[in-house]
Amino acid sequence: MMLPPIAIYCSSGSWGGLELNTVRLAQWLSERDHSITLFCLQDSPLATFASSLNIPSRLIARHKRYFDVSKALLVKRSLDQLNIRILLLVDNHDLDFGVLVNLLCRKRIRLIYQQHMRIGISKKDPIHTFRFRQLDAWITLLPYMKEEILANTRFPEERIHLIPLGIDATSLRASLPDKQAARNYLNLPASQMIMGILGRLDRQKGQHLVIEALRRLKQKGVSILLLIMGESTRDEGEDYLNELHQMVSSSGLQDDVFFRGYEQNVSWFYAAVDLFILGSFEETYGMVTIEAMVCGVPVIGSRAGGTPELLGNGKYGWLYQTKDPVDLANTINRALEDPQRLKQVSERAQHYAYSAFPHTKECISIETLIQSLD
Repeated sequence: MMLPPIAIYCSSGSWGGLELNTVRLAQWLSERDHSITLFCLQDSPLATFASSLNIPSRLIARHKRYFDVSKALLVKRSLDQLNIRILLLVDNHDLDFGVLVNLLCRKRIRLIYQQHMRIGISKKDPIHTFRFRQLDAWITLLPYMKEEILANTRFPEERIHLIPLGIDATSLRASLPDKQAARNYLNLPASQMIMGILGRLDRQKGQHLVIEALRRLKQKGVSILLLIMGESTRDEGEDYLNELHQMVSSSGLQDDVFFRGYEQNVSWFYAAVDLFILGSFEETYGMVTIEAMVCGVPVIGSRAGGTPELLGNGKYGWLYQTKDPVDLANTINRALEDPQRLKQVSERAQHYAYSAFPHTKECISIETLIQSLD
């Protein structure tokens, strides 16, 4: 199906799940022969990555959050030049700006918001209500997020569309090296059980909780190691990394914990570990959880955010009490004590992830939504 030209707008200067999923969507839609232009911040990681993938882009300057008419006029001119009819916003910080741009375009553009962060507080006031009412469609990712929209806004339910973020499961699975090769590449022990946590180093991601859980497991005589892969949060220094190293040292875990930096090819990580731990205090929609499921790695995640729904409330993994290293250690121990169930759950999760989260399904759902707006 052919769609009208689409602009995906993201003014974020960071590099995380939102930005990565945005550039993936732009790439997938482009590969499906749609006219896609990514509007992204000049000199941002998003712009750099989009350029490496040859995704058509327009570089923008950072706008003020409210009433930045001059910057909105510049974007309007670009949209006019490109004959854009669909404007997809992915960052909630861009909502006001996107609405302003469309008002300057005399509402000739269909405005779609793809929500990546949950709504935690009531936004039923007149200002939020006006802003949200300018959206032609609101894409949300999981049922609990849709319920939050209905509870905390006055947005019409018929304009809410439940479309999970997708993953190129076939390519990810095909790129997996064998375990021995992955452990050689990452310089890890060849034969011991290894659990892993993947993502930027940040207190909210819970790497310290996993180290504490490991300490408790060692006290119980459980033979397992820990791989921590990721880099410190951009522009926030190395304080948390240093704290993690200090925890490892004071707990006598120097031979049990392995720190590895950012690795663009995450296949090395998933191939190397026997168990995936999601330590986040609250993950709205954990792509790493889905990636681990696709790769056949058993998942242990916290009972917060979207993780319980992604794991089928325990059907596709194990859940522990958020921020509780004692319960995390106990949950890891329970999973390891039943190798047969560990294998069965991971196989069930892999099959589910392949059917529920293929990137083609996300693309087709967005295509169908856009067609319905004409």
